[in-house]
Amino acid sequence: MDVCAKLRGILKVRKIGHAGTLDPMAEGVLPVAVGRATKDIDHVGALVKEYTAGMLLGTETDTEDISGTVLKSYEGTMPEASEVISAIMSFVGNYDQLTPMYSARKVNGKKLYEYARSGIEVERKSKRVEIYDIRIDSIELPHVTFTVQCSQGTYIRSLCRDIGAKLGCGACMDKLTRNKVGRFEIGDAVKLADVEAAEHSEGGIDSLLSINAPTAVSIGKFDGTHIGHQALLKELRKRAERDKLRTLVVILKFGKTGVLSDEDRKRKLYELGIDYVIELKFTEEMRNMTATDFLEKLLIGRYNMKAIVAGKDVSFGKGKEGNADFLRANSDKYGYSVDLIDKILTDECEEERVDAAEDTGDIAFDGQVVSSTLLRKLISEGDMLHAAELLGAPYKLSGPVVHGKGIGKSEMKYPTMNIEVPDDLILPPYGVYAVRAYIDESPARGRGSSKAEPVIRQVNGIANLGERPTVHGSVEGGTRLRLEVHAFGDIGDCYEKQVKVELLKFIRPERKFDSIADLVEQINEHDLPETMAFFAEES
Repeated sequence: MDVCAKLRGILKVRKIGHAGTLDPMAEGVLPVAVGRATKDIDHVGALVKEYTAGMLLGTETDTEDISGTVLKSYEGTMPEASEVISAIMSFVGNYDQLTPMYSARKVNGKKLYEYARSGIEVERKSKRVEIYDIRIDSIELPHVTFTVQCSQGTYIRSLCRDIGAKLGCGACMDKLTRNKVGRFEIGDAVKLADVEAAEHSEGGIDSLLSINAPTAVSIGKFDGTHIGHQALLKELRKRAERDKLRTLVVILKFGKTGVLSDEDRKRKLYELGIDYVIELKFTEEMRNMTATDFLEKLLIGRYNMKAIVAGKDVSFGKGKEGNADFLRANSDKYGYSVDLIDKILTDECEEERVDAAEDTGDIAFDGQVVSSTLLRKLISEGDMLHAAELLGAPYKLSGPVVHGKGIGKSEMKYPTMNIEVPDDLILPPYGVYAVRAYIDESPARGRGSSKAEPVIRQVNGIANLGERPTVHGSVEGGTRLRLEVHAFGDIGDCYEKQVKVELLKFIRPERKFDSIADLVEQINEHDLPETMAFFAEES
């Protein structure tokens, strides 16, 4: 079972890696890194590992564990317990271990187990490994259980093989549990089944996550990640760089609607240079969690917080007890620093707004403090130009191109890319927009190609956001909401490609026409000329 492949599908991420495979019959700790954390995974894999192993004396197999084909069964007298103990303990220290044939190590570009399954045994080199400590847990001959701490690259089934060889009776491994890798212990681990279940639970996947590295944290809703948030995050990055910490944004999600989808909000935060993003949904458990528990169990205990950067109106915990005074009062006790950011106001001059975006705290827009509430209002009114100034970039919708009925191409002569729009977003008014689309034309990424640069094609166009009443009749009955984008120029087949679409200017509201011919006339004589005039003015 490929754990990373399963998690990649559940977490909806491309970059994911683990700190060393487990034997097929083994269970236990498998540290997994997601996104930017993958750059640390080699370091984690090099940490000391601890296993509890079961060893069966008197049996040798081709795989060196109980799942393999028996090659030899010992019929003589079993060694005494004292001899077994002496043989086991003799392996403490460095020794050269012969890599098993059934392993993923490569010889001449081919994995050893591929040779083994073809009945071919190849010459392979021994590898120096280190056994730091062994504790014998039980001896009930021919069964022995021991706990071993060892270096990276040690095969425990090969250790069992070598112990059996030293005793002269042969041996194989009959069970294996990885207890820890460095500070990652089995008691803190999450079962894959629990991750799969959490995908559909009230709290979601993020409720299971923890962070090993020391962090600088910001907490908030971060709805839209507008320029006020961006200024705060700039201070967070400064603090993290100064104290050699990793940046973490903890999103407190209230309600079902937002300016960005959960996935797009996380993506934007990562693009802004944040190392970790965790979204905590406002479940009943979260609603009743005290500020002290939130601080102790989550920020300190699970996220390893060493610094917090927040606005002076920060709040968390039951009754919003986790405010600025609470954070200051507990900083010495729990060993973290506190940076509280003042609100900043600007006038309507665009140059000063740009300058303010490089400053700290909340930023005013037209005399108002930039907030998610103001941003939602502008978007809902279709004021895309001012919404873009608050966002620091144009408002976007994104998703894969799906199949439609082909009416745009066959009957209207305006082929479109159809993108399904989630129903949990704060959307601008239904209607026609001047848009800019970014089509991901990157080649499919296979194993080992994660570092390939993305190939993005940019095109201008015109789009309709809504329920297409002219083409699909009455909107009653659950017609799926879509963004239909007609690109200027030939873009070829875009089905299933990921597309980001910037809504640049609202042209007109969506309405039902008497016929498709009337709709085409409206596009030709009014919508398209106004859209083209917008792009001409923009350029």
